[in-house]
Amino acid sequence: GVHRCLLSSFGGPRGHAPDTPLLAAMLATLLLSVQAAVSLAPGRATARPATRVARPAVSMTATEPSSFMVPGQKYGPQAPGQPADKPYTNIDKLNAVEPVKRDSGPVDAQLMQPLKDDMGNMEEISISKDSVIVLKHHGSYQQQDREAKGPARAQSYQFMLRLKMPNGEVPPALYKELDDLADKYGQGDLRATTRQAFQLHGVLKKDLKTVIKNIANTGASTLGGCGDINRNVMTPAARLPNNKAYVYAKKYASAFAELFKPMTGAFSELWLDGEKVQTTEYWQRDLYDLNQKVKVPEDMDAVRAFDQGTGIITGHPNEPIYGTTYLPRKFKIGVTVPGDNSIDLFTNDLGFVVVMEPDGETLKGFNVYVGGGMGRTHNKESTFARAADELGFVSAEDALELSKAIIAAQRDHGNREVRANARMKYLVHTLGIDKFRDLVSAYFGKPIAPAVALPPFVEGIDWLGWHAQGDGNYFVGINVQQGRIKDEGEVRLKTALRKIVDELDLTMILTPSQSVMLQDVSVEAKQRVEEILAEHGVAPAEEVDMFTRKSIACPALPLCGLAQTEAERVMPDINRRLRETCRSVGLGEDASFITRVTGCPNGCARPYMAELALVGQGPNQYQVWVAGSPVGTRTAAVLMDKMKIDDLEHTVEPLLAAWRDGREHARESFGDFCHRKGVDYLKEFSAAYSPQTSAA
Repeated sequence: GVHRCLLSSFGGPRGHAPDTPLLAAMLATLLLSVQAAVSLAPGRATARPATRVARPAVSMTATEPSSFMVPGQKYGPQAPGQPADKPYTNIDKLNAVEPVKRDSGPVDAQLMQPLKDDMGNMEEISISKDSVIVLKHHGSYQQQDREAKGPARAQSYQFMLRLKMPNGEVPPALYKELDDLADKYGQGDLRATTRQAFQLHGVLKKDLKTVIKNIANTGASTLGGCGDINRNVMTPAARLPNNKAYVYAKKYASAFAELFKPMTGAFSELWLDGEKVQTTEYWQRDLYDLNQKVKVPEDMDAVRAFDQGTGIITGHPNEPIYGTTYLPRKFKIGVTVPGDNSIDLFTNDLGFVVVMEPDGETLKGFNVYVGGGMGRTHNKESTFARAADELGFVSAEDALELSKAIIAAQRDHGNREVRANARMKYLVHTLGIDKFRDLVSAYFGKPIAPAVALPPFVEGIDWLGWHAQGDGNYFVGINVQQGRIKDEGEVRLKTALRKIVDELDLTMILTPSQSVMLQDVSVEAKQRVEEILAEHGVAPAEEVDMFTRKSIACPALPLCGLAQTEAERVMPDINRRLRETCRSVGLGEDASFITRVTGCPNGCARPYMAELALVGQGPNQYQVWVAGSPVGTRTAAVLMDKMKIDDLEHTVEPLLAAWRDGREHARESFGDFCHRKGVDYLKEFSAAYSPQTSAA
């Protein structure tokens, strides 16, 4: 809906004098306690779930803005560094998450309580609702087995861990550690996400500290994997050391990850007993000789704290950029090169495309895109998927400062009243790209230059199969169905990857399509990699059906608490059925398109950019989306609601027949065809279509 207007100045709500005092009051916290009186399940170390704690929305009409600041803090959501008009305010009311973040710890250890107390209580197998909010920022979600019933479900509390892995990079030591942890403390598999990170499922509360500590001491981290902060930063998976555009994309992705990492001491106190990690985070090596201001990783501290007096720096002594309450919602960054949109650039809050000087060796800067995001809610038109807008161009020397300005604009002006509208895409949409650019320019301290003309993105880049790196070595992309690294039947992928890493000590890169890539494979090792994969039933990329290669899905059931239906577990069968339906209408084996399936509308598998997407809308039924771009530059459109999964062929066959007969040329993609003809045409064609078993 339409909310109250933002401050037009720092003083007070529009229509009030700047020094209008705010009344002092706050709603009391509502405590809801649900205690399960059930016996301990086998293998579980504790007896009962934690007390559930539910907070109401917090009225701010009577709360001083200073209550959300620490001594010395000048700017933040309640005192913006730069004013902007928008149809909501962060003064009058806040959602229930904001005070949890504010109250989560002292100035040097925010994001600690009540999680520290809950983790110290091993008589309970779960943690409270407020601790769940805090834990997300440490890279973990509390889950239950939704297929378990009664007492078994009450005893099924477990935790999913998501790593922070800029560029999707997995050094050999880290992969071995994760593989071992999955077997010892998890459910025996690893899952590659759509943002190039690993998730480890099935960890019990009693083992959480051990697992997080082991990960941290291997040079990785879970801090920043989830929560209202910058998430994992994406880049193309290609390993091309002689292509400087790809090199700079990787270096700056690591730089953004380092710049926007939380600086709280809570991570060390909670998981490492207050000690420093044994190994420096491996992505910091990308920061050496980044630019004139960053010669060594330690220089990023000065970049983070640099204050030009425009309101970017909050004045918070420990979190100069994030302040007391971090961001309104998650924040996603992607960095790519001209022509390569394998990362789905336009789904990010903030996207960068490398721009090189004519010599091909020198970084000129970046084209910048803002306001992308996938999450939405069924039957709630105030939520929507959105492709990012072009903001402009920034020079290489100013790229880090501009990114700080964009984060600050979202920090101060993003919607903290309604979490469903808290992503930066809603701020960009509300202001419009021109006013948003003006707002960011005010923080940045100067105008933002127009974007540089770049070549279009190329269709079909997934980096699977063998590719020469240009330095005498190779990299190979290996398809992983829906990112699940496991041994199942004749396909023993988990064993194969571990054997390769053990024998050849190769670094792995996770791809944005949930697959894996092995880099720096020597000519001598190439044959051995192929042998190991073949011995373990892992098909080479050229033998994988293109529907499978182009598909991604979220985990959904049984562990995701938001899932309305299946996704990952039905995706292989959906791919098979799509191929068979293509054959039934006479389309060749080369016919394929980007297909994505999610168990709910939150969009983790980026369904709204797909050429065909199924979005969970109740048990065994889906909302159908079509007409996304094959190069990921356009959102799709809703074709129908509540399609039963058993009706997939009945729904898709008319669309394929229309595409077969109505293409402008043989290479017109399914998504472009659907976009050109429009949803109304597709509905009319489908209604009049007579099923057939072969093409005319």
